[in-house]
Amino acid sequence: MRRIERLINLIAALLDAEYPLTAEDIRERIAGYEQGSQEAFRRAFERDKEHIRAMGIPLETRSTGTDSLSEQPDGYIISKDRYYLPELDLEADELAALRLAADSILGAGEQAESGLLKLSVDIPDGPAPGPRVRWGADIAAEQPHLGPLYGAVIDRRAVRFGYRASSGEERERTIEGYALLHRRGNWYLVGRDVDGDSIRTFKLSRVTSSVEVTDGSYQIPHEFEASEYLAGEAFEIGADQDRSTARVSVDPRLRWWVEQNMSAAASRATEDGSVELDLPVGNLEALVSWAVGFGDGVEILDPPEAREAMMERLAPYLNGTA
Repeated sequence: MRRIERLINLIAALLDAEYPLTAEDIRERIAGYEQGSQEAFRRAFERDKEHIRAMGIPLETRSTGTDSLSEQPDGYIISKDRYYLPELDLEADELAALRLAADSILGAGEQAESGLLKLSVDIPDGPAPGPRVRWGADIAAEQPHLGPLYGAVIDRRAVRFGYRASSGEERERTIEGYALLHRRGNWYLVGRDVDGDSIRTFKLSRVTSSVEVTDGSYQIPHEFEASEYLAGEAFEIGADQDRSTARVSVDPRLRWWVEQNMSAAASRATEDGSVELDLPVGNLEALVSWAVGFGDGVEILDPPEAREAMMERLAPYLNGTA
């Protein structure tokens, strides 16, 4: 599981909690904390707590005992009153202007994205009178079904919703959710389709109704691996016979991104602080698009045809003709 997925799992659970959750509650209930040992869990949880507080989220530590002398472990919760901003009534064009301003300030990305996320997370769907802020690859926070689906996966409760398949067919689905994954700017629910008795992947943007949580519970198979049902990046998808390996260089400024999102890739640190990655590729055009999206932060080194395609894509900008 990617760290961003585990962090959102944790934030959603602590926001929804009716009482403070102990560290043991979090280890047992929240996806992403299935570490092999107590010490590994403790290190991961401590890092996540620091990251959440650094984002400005009011993570509170409260005693779970009945008095100050109790030996009960502390619990954790996020206060809704402190987390949610008061209504600012910003217009869509005002939010768009803020987004453009944030994107133009070098080095302010993480803080600016965090603030803009808080400002726009409750913007209603539907036509807007001006430009609309679209959230991209990191969070996809406008997805309205994330909250109830996270709660259902944590509680092991099946869900029912209307779903439109890629073929255009629309019908009701009943799903035992095993995991929520974020790929290529979209969220996906992976789980057992009760009617078809098979594990399927569902793109949340194709859900056409509200999410209904059903009665009863279920167990996630011990051997289940969510990554087997959804490729990590668009460039990984392709015919088996067309798959190859690409070598890319990632700028030192983006090492944190590599560590959080591509930890499974074979990597090597270089003398200048950059990181070289070996990536499985099934679609070279998608690889070029992915690399160009990082500006000068990612360079394709091999294969030669992918590097040439990247240079051709960038040529108009380098020559000033774009």
